[in-house]
Amino acid sequence: MRSTDERTLVGYQSTKILGGLTLLQSSSSIEHMYEYLPQEHLMWEHFSASYERSVNKERLSKLITYYQRNIISNTPFEMPYISLVVYGNARENLLSNNVASLQYEKERSAVVDGFLTISALSSLLDRTDPFTGKLLGKSTLSEEQKATLASLDIRFHIYYGQDKQVDEKIISRLFFDINAIDSKVYSQHITTHVQDSPLNMGAKKLAKELKLESLGGMSELNKITKSDSYVTTHSTLTSMILTCIAGKGARITKQLPTHLPDKTLITEQIVENGLSKLVPLMRGWLSSLENKFRQNNNGFHRSMQVWQALGVIAYELTRDEILSENELFAAGQNLGRLNYDKNAEHWGDCEAFKRDTSGKSWINATGGGRTFRDKVALYFLANLRENHF
Repeated sequence: MRSTDERTLVGYQSTKILGGLTLLQSSSSIEHMYEYLPQEHLMWEHFSASYERSVNKERLSKLITYYQRNIISNTPFEMPYISLVVYGNARENLLSNNVASLQYEKERSAVVDGFLTISALSSLLDRTDPFTGKLLGKSTLSEEQKATLASLDIRFHIYYGQDKQVDEKIISRLFFDINAIDSKVYSQHITTHVQDSPLNMGAKKLAKELKLESLGGMSELNKITKSDSYVTTHSTLTSMILTCIAGKGARITKQLPTHLPDKTLITEQIVENGLSKLVPLMRGWLSSLENKFRQNNNGFHRSMQVWQALGVIAYELTRDEILSENELFAAGQNLGRLNYDKNAEHWGDCEAFKRDTSGKSWINATGGGRTFRDKVALYFLANLRENHF
């Protein structure tokens, strides 16, 4: 091997790989990552025409934002990783059980995974993108933050042949398989939870304004159980805000909506306007139920659909008239005085409920979460009208 090309990595060796390959899992600092990358990229021709198109631009932008946000806030994130295949000469030295030193020619290696990761890190460090040869723009990180990012570890997955050089057909097969299959789990909850949206920020503010921590807090998970101390979830508060500003017809699908039904952009100001109605209503409701939350974890006051029904109430009460904070608080307080026990007789007047098989408790009669929410909201509105709200 030519000494200028030779690179050495030490890591965990796995020989239980199909196709006669061996894998070395190692790491280095992001700053030194570039020393292990080839100058010419064998797989580049397979995706060069589309690398700077909209789909990859969007994915790259999300990666940059992800790393940038966590560096600025000093919060942990998944260690970035890249995968290479050595198709030139490789020499290994077994140091102990499954720990090996690997020497290889970097110019006889090919990146097969982590292209966007490398581009994102390069952008944040104000380095030229190794694939396009371009600077993507001035990094928003400070010099100190860049130094922090550069010092973090990046994982290397190095595939190589122990007894023979790796055929280029195997490299291509690995490249196509890795980049064609998305192994990340999909969930609407995951997608919307990390989305940079005024609705997400509004949910956090709503939890703070209502001092939910004092009652048990807001769960980041999608639902709560009887054994949880939490009183609500982040996604529930997000849905409440959306309903408050857009009405009960608004839906969260794969992403949080960016516009109201009339095409108005959902901005921080619009969310703030919604919170100005929702916060006093919820404060009133919680003021009547504070002891209930502390003493009973099995009532309808802990139903996320009931919480979401209050978002409908905030929208309906303020759709055609302006109510003061005191009026909204009083309306919430009135609804909070209802008996939220699951065997309370008054639920028989609400179309959302039916008796369970024992005949003792009320259960969802609608078969759906949104329908249940809407029928509870109608019942709440009828109750407010009876009490002259």
